[in-house]
Amino acid sequence: MLIGTARYDSGMAYSVFISYSTKDLHIANHVRAALSIPNVNVFIAEYSVPASAPLNAFIEMGLRGCDLFVLLWSRNSKASDYVPQEIGIARGCNKTILPIVLEEGLSVPGFVADLKCLPAYKDYGQALTWLQQFVHHNATQQQQGTALLVLAALFGVVALMGSDKD
Repeated sequence: MLIGTARYDSGMAYSVFISYSTKDLHIANHVRAALSIPNVNVFIAEYSVPASAPLNAFIEMGLRGCDLFVLLWSRNSKASDYVPQEIGIARGCNKTILPIVLEEGLSVPGFVADLKCLPAYKDYGQALTWLQQFVHHNATQQQQGTALLVLAALFGVVALMGSDKD
């Protein structure tokens, strides 16, 4: 999808929205690199929103269009103006939310407290590997489901064409 000069293609690709504090951008970049796999689009406001574009509108569009909301939770995220609001929108849109806790002893906020978290502070590399496998699996499942829907639609069209001859 082309919006202004930014490209956020949520079409048939599995879409991941990464919520983070700008103070943790270096960590978000590592996550983005780990998720640079076929059929996966990653939304990071720093790169997905062009200069002079309406930030809030792009973020909300990214949130509403995502398949997975990844929360990079840190003391910086907790103090962010945007992260808590992004959590609320993701929760309100019934998005799959994966909280990744970056710091030991930091509890996640109320609206995601009932979700199992990925404790990246224990083993950052292992957490990234797990996330990459999780997203790859979900992207593959989504792609297979889409292919089945296309086949079903084609068979439906063929069946309708055949019934017109009667």
